[in-house]
Amino acid sequence: METTRIPAPVGTTLLLSDDEVRRATDMTALVDAIETALGEAPGPRLAMPQRSNLRIEGTFLRLAPAIMGGAGVLGLKMFHGSFERGVRYLVVLCDIATGAVTGLVDAAYLTAARTGATSGVATGRLARADARTVGIIGAGLEAETNLAAVAAVRAIRRAKVFSPRPFRREAFAERMSATLGIEVAPVDSAREAVAATDVVVAATNTGSGGPVALRGEWLEPGQHVVSIGSTAPALRELDTDTFTRADAVCFDAPPDLVIAESGDITAWHDLDPQAVAAAPTLTALLRDEARGRRRADDITVFKSIGAADQDLAAAVAVCERARTLGIGTEIGSVASLKTF
Repeated sequence: METTRIPAPVGTTLLLSDDEVRRATDMTALVDAIETALGEAPGPRLAMPQRSNLRIEGTFLRLAPAIMGGAGVLGLKMFHGSFERGVRYLVVLCDIATGAVTGLVDAAYLTAARTGATSGVATGRLARADARTVGIIGAGLEAETNLAAVAAVRAIRRAKVFSPRPFRREAFAERMSATLGIEVAPVDSAREAVAATDVVVAATNTGSGGPVALRGEWLEPGQHVVSIGSTAPALRELDTDTFTRADAVCFDAPPDLVIAESGDITAWHDLDPQAVAAAPTLTALLRDEARGRRRADDITVFKSIGAADQDLAAAVAVCERARTLGIGTEIGSVASLKTF
């Protein structure tokens, strides 16, 4: 599958603010863009090393670079800060042929949108085709984007949402009912949100060392689980029973990376390292190199920690649409060419 290259004016860099990214984001297009990007396995047309994680005096910096030959871009995602003070996100896009910096994109909303879109790709592969209901644990931005992405790949009719704070789940239900045109109801417990649904989305922030949000004992035959909230060793979202009960588990990154960066998978690895090592990536599913759901009553789990190819693919799609809509600011190239 080919990806359209960014139609950037020669010698300019597009600047997109968080608000402009929101206006230029189309979830269906984003799902398609990320599915195309994830279909490219690391090799001659995709170079993507492990992320660099730096830390000093309570501040962290994470860098995630990639070169994507199919999309004609190279670049990186960086984010830095702390869980106490907050985090800033930036994506830098460059054209492979010229080396020009074509985009500088505020990636706060973009990160949430591409996380949802990647979950949409996984849901398209792992959820039952007749899935119509969603249970959501969490009522923040990434809960929104994940629900929107699930609704982009399945004909969702109803959803339930739980947050420990009643006003948050009630506001989420009202907002997403209007946005998606479906019934979204707030409920009083995480277990109630999970019960009698086809797709379960766990999009939580329980904090460092916090409790799990979803327990495997609550799961029912045929459900598909999306988990995006445990992306650091000290963070937990799913208990180990969720994985041991599952008939198929899929990651969006190689198992060794997910073990290192997700407290959920570290705990499962401590229990059953062979099962973790055998879990396929979403790329393997897209390339038909691994199998996901086999039966209607299978329980499937998708665990996401994010990756640079997702970030760059999302940024390409958003920049493309922003230029079409006349959104953003074009400036002179931010990096001059030095020849030798």
